Amino acid sequence: MRLSRRQLLGSIAAAACNAHAADAADIGSRKQLFIDRKWIRNARGVQLNVNPPQKDGIVLEGTVDWEKEHIGSYLSVIEHEGMLRMWYMAFAGKGGGRLCYATSSDGVHWQRPKLGLVEFQGSRENNIVLGSFREGAVMLDPVAPPQERFKTLASYGGKRPSALGVSTIGSLMLMSSPDGIHWNRERQVLPFHPDSMNTLFWDQRIGKYAAYLRGWNPLRVAVRAEIARDQVWNTWPFQSGVTPRYLWSFLTKGTEVWPPAITKEMPTVIAADSSDPKNCDIYTPNVQPYPWADDVYLAFPSMFRHTAPPGSNGIPMAGVLDVQLAVSRDGITFLREDRRSYVSRGLPGDADSHSIYMGLGLIRRGAYLYQYYAGGSTDHAASLKGRSALMRAKQRLDGFVSVDATRSGGAFTTPPLIFRGKSLHLNIDASALGTAMVEILDAEGRPVKGFELEDCAPITANDVAFPVKWTGGKELSTLQGKPVALRFLLANAKLFAFQFAD
Repeated sequence: MRLSRRQLLGSIAAAACNAHAADAADIGSRKQLFIDRKWIRNARGVQLNVNPPQKDGIVLEGTVDWEKEHIGSYLSVIEHEGMLRMWYMAFAGKGGGRLCYATSSDGVHWQRPKLGLVEFQGSRENNIVLGSFREGAVMLDPVAPPQERFKTLASYGGKRPSALGVSTIGSLMLMSSPDGIHWNRERQVLPFHPDSMNTLFWDQRIGKYAAYLRGWNPLRVAVRAEIARDQVWNTWPFQSGVTPRYLWSFLTKGTEVWPPAITKEMPTVIAADSSDPKNCDIYTPNVQPYPWADDVYLAFPSMFRHTAPPGSNGIPMAGVLDVQLAVSRDGITFLREDRRSYVSRGLPGDADSHSIYMGLGLIRRGAYLYQYYAGGSTDHAASLKGRSALMRAKQRLDGFVSVDATRSGGAFTTPPLIFRGKSLHLNIDASALGTAMVEILDAEGRPVKGFELEDCAPITANDVAFPVKWTGGKELSTLQGKPVALRFLLANAKLFAFQFAD
C-alpha cells in the first residue's frame, strides 16, 4: 500500500459494527455484489463505477431474404439442453415483423435451421417460427408444465390476424410453446398496446411472475406488474379508472381500433429524471434477475435521445439510442448511479452507430458472461433502413459495477453480517500495481485478533474468486454465526463481489 494503515483509514470510525446478531444480515454463503451502497459504510476514497463490457463483434446480419430490411431490434438468448438458442425479430416485405430462431454451440457461430413452419415468398425453407409477431422477449418458465415451458409476449395494435391466426384487436398477448419453436397457445392478458420488447420472468424471490412493459408517463417509461402463478393466463392486474390515452390513434384506418397505451394503470419503475437530458426517455427496460448472486436485478434500458426539439412531436420518433445499466435489490426500485453508457454507439459506418437495444439473457462461460444486442446504423425514425446486425458483448463475471480506489487509496466497511464458510473469496482486480487488504471487525467494531490488517496477506491479483489469506493462525470458520463486519482497504483496485465458501 502507498499509505500506512493509519493514513488510509483516516477518519473512518472504528466502531463500524456496534450491532447485535439480530441486526446483522444473514448472508450465509451467498455471493454479494457491490452494485449499490448496500454493503458500503464509512467510505473514504472509493466510488462506485459501471464497467462496460467489451464489444465482441457481429454474430448475425441480414443475409437471407426475410431479414433484408432489418434484423433486430429485439432478441432473446437462452441456454437450454446444452445448446444456445436465440429468438430475434426480422423484417422484409409485407407482413410486419417475424420471429426467427437460431442455434449455436459456441455463441459465436449461429445457424438458421430450416423449420418448415411459416411461408415466406412461397417457401417454408426458413427459420421463422411466428409469421405475424410484434416485439416480445422469450422466456424459459421454470414453474410451467412442459407444454408451456417457453413463453413470449406479443403486442398487437389495430385489427389484424394474430400470430396463431386468430383475428384480434390490438392488445398484449401471452403465448406459450413446449420447445420455443411450435407455439400453441395465445391469450390476451392486457387490453393495452405496450409496444417494444416487453419481458416476463418467474421471480423466485417473491414467488410470482414479474412483467416489465412499455408505459407512457408522460414519455416512454418502464412499468411493472406482478402476476400470481395461477393467474398468468388471466387478465393481469392493473388499476382501473385511469383516463385512457389513445397514443396510436393517428394510425387508425377505417374501422380499426387501436387500444390505449399504459400510462398510470401500472407503477412506473424506470424513467428518465432530472439527471438526464430533457429530451430523452426509456425505450426498452430489459430487466432480468442475476442468477449468480443474492438479490440482484439488472436492467439494461435503451436510452432514447430525441433529436427533434422537446414538445415538437407528440410521439418522439427521431433520435439515437444506446444502453445504460440500472440495478435493483427488489426489482422495483432501480438506480442509475453512474449514467455513462453501458454499451455505447459505434463509430460511423459500424452496424451499431446509431441505435443499440440490449437482448435478454446472460450466458456464462467460466469467468465471463456474454450478452447479445441489436445494433442499427440509422436514426430510430428510419430504423428499417441502413445496416443492422445482432452483436455480442463480453463481461467479466459479476463485473457490472465495482467499488474503485485510485492509487492514493481508499477504504470502507460493510454493515454487520453473519456468514457460513471457511474462506472468504473476492472478485477483485488489483492487477499488477494495485493492492487490497481485508480486516474483520467484531460486533463492537474492534479488529478481531488474527484477522487484523497486519495479518492479511496483500492481495495483488485479478481473479473472480480470490481466497483471502490471514497469517494470524486462526480459522475463519470460528467466526461463523457471529455478527462481524469486513473492512476493505484498496489502492489502484476494483472490487466487484465477496463470498464466503466452504
